[in-house]
Amino acid sequence: MWRRLLSSLTLAMAVVQANAQEGIQLKVARWPADRQAAISLTFDDALLTHLQVVGPILRKHQLNGTFYVATGNERWRDHIPEWRRLAQDGNEIGNHTVTHPCLLAQIVPHSQTYTPAMMEADILDAAKEISAQIKNSRGLTFAYPCGSLSFGPVADQVHNAALFLGYLTRSSFAARGYGTSGPIGPNELNIMVVPDLGMTEGKNFPSLLALAYTGLQDHKWGVYCFHGVGGDWLSTPAESLDELADYLEKHPEIWTATFGDVIRYIQESKALGIKQGNAGQNRVEFELTWPLDRRVFDLPLTLKSELPRDWKAGQVLADEKSLPLKLAEGNNSQTLLLDVLPGTSHLVIVRR
Repeated sequence: MWRRLLSSLTLAMAVVQANAQEGIQLKVARWPADRQAAISLTFDDALLTHLQVVGPILRKHQLNGTFYVATGNERWRDHIPEWRRLAQDGNEIGNHTVTHPCLLAQIVPHSQTYTPAMMEADILDAAKEISAQIKNSRGLTFAYPCGSLSFGPVADQVHNAALFLGYLTRSSFAARGYGTSGPIGPNELNIMVVPDLGMTEGKNFPSLLALAYTGLQDHKWGVYCFHGVGGDWLSTPAESLDELADYLEKHPEIWTATFGDVIRYIQESKALGIKQGNAGQNRVEFELTWPLDRRVFDLPLTLKSELPRDWKAGQVLADEKSLPLKLAEGNNSQTLLLDVLPGTSHLVIVRR
């Protein structure tokens, strides 16, 4: 009788443990390493101060930014080795067209004079030039010159906006707007018109930080758009950017990354399929599917799970290879964090 009772108790405990493991949920952390928020530093127009001032500031603070270049001007053509070095340092070089046409009357060339064939060439030729010179195989992002989303005579601009977007999607996987101020969350995102944080011209460090403050508190993404830094036009003081970069370096809870990498993480997070598989007394399994093109969407994702305090993860296997894991203790649970490479199909959490 005692043997039967012991056997029943053992079976009951195994069922309870298995059910607990079946209830373990795995999801993608909003930002890598479960950070608080995200920031991207972007710089428009391929200005010499980007090479002379911005590059050294970013290297000093171990940060990367995104530089949107217009390939038709001499600041790009005469300094390609320097732009290439920025890319080799981990910075992103993005498309800002060949000639920077836009709908502002004070800008030359004025895009109201552009035909569809002219605008198509302006976008696609710049994309080819950047990819060839930078040896980029991860895809490009785009920044709208002056924030203009169309071209041509006023009567044609609604129709041409659709054409414009079509040209972009042939050469870019995301695009940043201009003058559409505010931080944004992943679920609010239109990847072809991502807003920036607003004007940065002439601002000191506290004013720059204030642009992103609500986004940092609300776990969102803030995209800074700079033009000149310490010179050139629409200039921000060099010391303001230096202080902002210093702040970001000292706050690792903020993910500071290129525009393209933040888009990659968000889109991979939305697309990843997670399905729980077998769950036993000492392990739980998950099947993962990655539908995006991994030549472009190549960032690891941070996966997280809330585990009961008495359920210690001893090992995690990703396609049979051991993964480093991090456990953060909470009041009634612990958070397991895992960085998983794109293409991983099978994940096993083994109980210690």
